[in-house]
Amino acid sequence: MITRRIGAAGILAMLAGCAATAPASRDERVAAASQSDCLRLASISDWDALDNRNLIVNTGPNRAFHVELAQSCLGLEFETVIAFYDRGGDERICGFGMDRVVVDRSLPETCWISSVDELTEDQAEELALRFERERAAARD
Repeated sequence: MITRRIGAAGILAMLAGCAATAPASRDERVAAASQSDCLRLASISDWDALDNRNLIVNTGPNRAFHVELAQSCLGLEFETVIAFYDRGGDERICGFGMDRVVVDRSLPETCWISSVDELTEDQAEELALRFERERAAARD
């Protein structure tokens, strides 16, 4: 099992200029704000990349969130360390507000977060199984 760590968000201020694709339009962000959950940055305990655009982020026992990225974050599923950048400074990661995931490499990659949805334990298991089945089907 690979141990995954969360990078310090404070260091990310230097990396903010390494943005990839711009987020959705203002109207799309406003619409997403009313439909997206948020998770507290300090409560993130673990994460699992389902593919290059989807993560399950754990914030405690039996508490998980599906974090979807606006674009593919190349190689995310193979990374062991990522950081979450809280653009709004409110110590929350949401699907609006231009929060990001940063993959620290020789050339850091910034990936915009498009949605955050809280999951039940059953939903988290089903989502992980669905992506696992899709990966297996793609290999065949």
